[in-house]
Amino acid sequence: MASIERDVRLLILAASAGSADAWSYFGFGHAFVANMTGNTVLLGLAVFQPHGDLLHPLISLGSYSAGTMIGSLLTAKVQPGMVWSKAISWTLMLEALLLLAAEAGWIGIHLNISHSPSLELLLATVALAIGMQSSAMVQLKIPGIVTTYITGTWTTMLGGLVRLARHEKQEVPGQEVELEKRLGLQAAVLSVYFLSAVLTGWLFRHAPLAVGVLPGLSVLLVAVHGLIYND
Repeated sequence: MASIERDVRLLILAASAGSADAWSYFGFGHAFVANMTGNTVLLGLAVFQPHGDLLHPLISLGSYSAGTMIGSLLTAKVQPGMVWSKAISWTLMLEALLLLAAEAGWIGIHLNISHSPSLELLLATVALAIGMQSSAMVQLKIPGIVTTYITGTWTTMLGGLVRLARHEKQEVPGQEVELEKRLGLQAAVLSVYFLSAVLTGWLFRHAPLAVGVLPGLSVLLVAVHGLIYND
């Protein structure tokens, strides 16, 4: 599989994570499902607030942690050097099913359907799913690129820009070109993450029932494509 094909998949997954974070923050009690740094801060702030919300950050942190462990188990046999693997695709397929189940529950809540799940259960489901994506992307071992670690992407991209601007000597031939390609991918990941959050905010205002469609269908598309066109 060509690296450009892999990069397109990464961008779609970044869009799913950005949309899921916006969905969870506005819809599930102001907690994130991909940004665990933010949840840790929210949890710390809630400790000394009179009516601080400890529940939602804790749910998200716990569910995300469980998702990363499940994803790590499912992708444990991925061979180093593979551009993609079926284990990653199957992990993403499970993630997509969880996200689409959460979207179904979200619709049920808004339509006042009896026996609809609670928002806390939806938060746990989406955080579990995103945790699985995070651990699956770690297996690709692309420096500075994980579709849900946006703080890390910012850090490595800006550090790379500094090195590029200073024209630091590259010990390996072609390394500078590789750095430029990586910086471009990092910038693209950040852009689609941001734009997907913007789109999700628009959906909250104009089509709230469809808020969870973007993350679920995005991951499903990548999973199906990965199973059909595998490394």
